[in-house]
Amino acid sequence: MTDTNPTSSESTDTASPQATRAKKEKIPAEIWLMASWCKGCGICVDYCKPGAIKMDGVYPASPDTALCTRCRMCEAMCPDFSIEIDPLETKDIRKKGRQL
Repeated sequence: MTDTNPTSSESTDTASPQATRAKKEKIPAEIWLMASWCKGCGICVDYCKPGAIKMDGVYPASPDTALCTRCRMCEAMCPDFSIEIDPLETKDIRKKGRQL
């Protein structure tokens, strides 16, 4: 009887679109904190799962852009709209610019 399921030893010549996207170089997130708008509630810190935003006294410190996953939860939950995350993740997209 012949087995019709592909084996793990077989390889494909063409890369999937997901694999191609994964190989693109990721750049650190650009995060803007408008300190004059922030009241220091700490909601952004509570919703930042990777821990990119930490409090420095009463207000958030400069975020660690290497830890930021661009989930934008801090931006969405901020009641003062004092955080903005650049959603563009790869150099290829950034070169094309934002299209609104």
